Amino acid sequence: MTPLIGRATELATLLAAVQQASDGASSVVVLDGDAGVGKTRLLSELVNAATERGVVSFIGHCVDLGDAPPPYLPFTEAFGRFAADHPAQAEEQLAAFPAIERLLPRRGPAARGTEDRVDRGELFQSVLGALALPAKNQPVLLVVEDIHWADQATRDLLGYLFTRVTTERLAIVATFRSDDLHRRHPLRPTLAEWARLPAVERVHLDPLGTDDVRRLIRLLHPTPMDEHDLRSIISRADGNAFFAEELVAAAGQVTDTQQLPWQLADLLLVRLDRLSDDAREVVRVAAVGGRRVSHEMLEAVLDLPGGSLDAALREAVDAHILQPTPSGRGYTFRHALLAEAIYDDLLPGERVRLHAAYAAVLAKQEQGSAAEMARHARASHDLPTAYEASVQAGDAAMSVAAPQEAMRHYETALELAPRVATSPADTAPLVMALVDAAVAAGRSYRGLRLAREALDALPPDTPAESRARILYAFGFAAAAGETDLEAFAATEEALRLVPTDKPCVFTARLAGLHARTSLIVAREVDAERWALEAVSMARALGNTEVLADAETTLVMLARRVGDPVDAAQRLAAVADAARESGDAVAEVRSRYNLGGLHYELGELEQSQIAYAEAIRRGAQAGRPWAVYAVESRAMLSLVQYTRGHWDEAARIVDISNESPPAQALALLAATGMAVRAGRGDRSALDLLPTLRPWWERDGRMALYAAVAALEFHQQEGNATEALALIDEVVAVLGALWQEPWFLARIRLSALGRVS
Repeated sequence: MTPLIGRATELATLLAAVQQASDGASSVVVLDGDAGVGKTRLLSELVNAATERGVVSFIGHCVDLGDAPPPYLPFTEAFGRFAADHPAQAEEQLAAFPAIERLLPRRGPAARGTEDRVDRGELFQSVLGALALPAKNQPVLLVVEDIHWADQATRDLLGYLFTRVTTERLAIVATFRSDDLHRRHPLRPTLAEWARLPAVERVHLDPLGTDDVRRLIRLLHPTPMDEHDLRSIISRADGNAFFAEELVAAAGQVTDTQQLPWQLADLLLVRLDRLSDDAREVVRVAAVGGRRVSHEMLEAVLDLPGGSLDAALREAVDAHILQPTPSGRGYTFRHALLAEAIYDDLLPGERVRLHAAYAAVLAKQEQGSAAEMARHARASHDLPTAYEASVQAGDAAMSVAAPQEAMRHYETALELAPRVATSPADTAPLVMALVDAAVAAGRSYRGLRLAREALDALPPDTPAESRARILYAFGFAAAAGETDLEAFAATEEALRLVPTDKPCVFTARLAGLHARTSLIVAREVDAERWALEAVSMARALGNTEVLADAETTLVMLARRVGDPVDAAQRLAAVADAARESGDAVAEVRSRYNLGGLHYELGELEQSQIAYAEAIRRGAQAGRPWAVYAVESRAMLSLVQYTRGHWDEAARIVDISNESPPAQALALLAATGMAVRAGRGDRSALDLLPTLRPWWERDGRMALYAAVAALEFHQQEGNATEALALIDEVVAVLGALWQEPWFLARIRLSALGRVS
């Protein structure tokens, strides 16, 4: 291995972080640099030096698996490798923190039923505890590479660790490619949030200087090199150590370096063409597997005798195309660009054949995740297997509180279903799962659109229960998106299609949802009837989720005609019961409504507590953008604004360090306009054109934005503009809420009179 060049300062910084952890104070370093600049080489040096100091290392990598990677992949790799190398300690971890079983290979969520789900908060706490356990005896170094490919769940888990580590003897190093972070990359806001954490230290790897690149070339090419060629490599490498290494290697294989193509992919393929047929086949097969592939998998996919495979691997390693993984159980490409270049060079037929071979091995040996199987099966045009694996991958993601990843997998399955003869004729269960994931991810309108498409596609002879289930999914998404009348109509029709005299979980949920939609559209008699039906069925079935949801509806009904203090006490009891049963979804709805009751009573401190708890529980459940969690966030900002805590109000709705879905983004932006208006920040009015398209979907956005805009018009004496805006908002809200004399109209009228 080439000596480390030009990175003495950065290595010293990383070693100081490890030493700090050894001394009893946890440390976090986020390391970035362009692809090929030397991050992996630096980390290799760090791990070796840490090992010499008695530090135990957990190493995991994020992998580019497209739009729907399996959640927590680097942690699965890190704990899996640790279990293989230290089985006794791994069993201690598992005994103390059983939730991490979900992250262990072959024990992961794909093998679990959809009903057996781990709470996100429990999983995160277990990961921290499992890392801290060996740290009692020796310092621990956790390395997570290439987090620019990390899924949202992995980013959230890293953020949790960054905020929780204190005195554990734990050092964490995470790396990413800075040149991969385009303006809308989901990691950008996360990095901004991490940058504000006191425990996080950022280290950037700049390109190597000219002298360092020259030294590197001299080490790689000890025989004399023409100065012109040397300067050409220095210029073309542009300080990138990997580019320099590849250019030097290629220069030793051709007589005229100027004939080499300028694009790196073509340059890498020059080296590939120098391999024997067996070695070339090995690296091509490895490229289909991804950046890293186990020896066992290569051996199973390749049709080569053992001796020939070993010789081909040795040739590929000697040619610096592959290198053994630290565990010694597999191989990795020296750079992701190398794997990508080789994969792109494959003919379409070759790709299909090799993906099919990987899928066959995964099926036979029961290795890998469902997401991997779905990727290989779809690329090999094995649509039935891709369908089944996509459904399993969605179930697996939901079981570990990763709804956005689950939604992508379910959408893939729904897209494949019409082309798969063996897929179930009844798509209702898949549509329900997809909508549940979409709503949990805060993308209720996408779920609504997909449910509407599924409903429209139903043939006339669809069984009643199947239609009822899709109607339920439609109503569930519509209720989350404030499409109230459509939600009510859907659940009302669904109830006519299924018998309610024989309780089952679906019927109980449908009754509870219809009670909720009836309450929203002021059908109190229907709301009470079906909420009581839902309570009765839930108790008979022992279903705490439906019970808590229906009891919340009954309390909100009682609030309209009864004592609000009593209603608040009952809601608190329902929320506490939901927490005890582990039902975060019902708890968040209950606490959101509890916060609203306290707000109406002017009990702002209690309201603040309820909303904050709803936000916290939503985040713990992996649903920070689900409807009641994000609405709690908007209301908490209004509470703080009302209390005069304007800085805190603005902070709560500040999403500059986050990546919310469009609906949540619009709601929080509209809410934040209040503070900006109070401070005279007229640029807030620039948001109106962006928010207006949402007004007919979500009345709160129209109301919040309009009230803020009216404050500006009052300050500037723009009576005509103010009255026109009030007329517009009243028309929109009256149509949306099907009530021309809605309560907020009084406030709007008062503001208009002042203007």
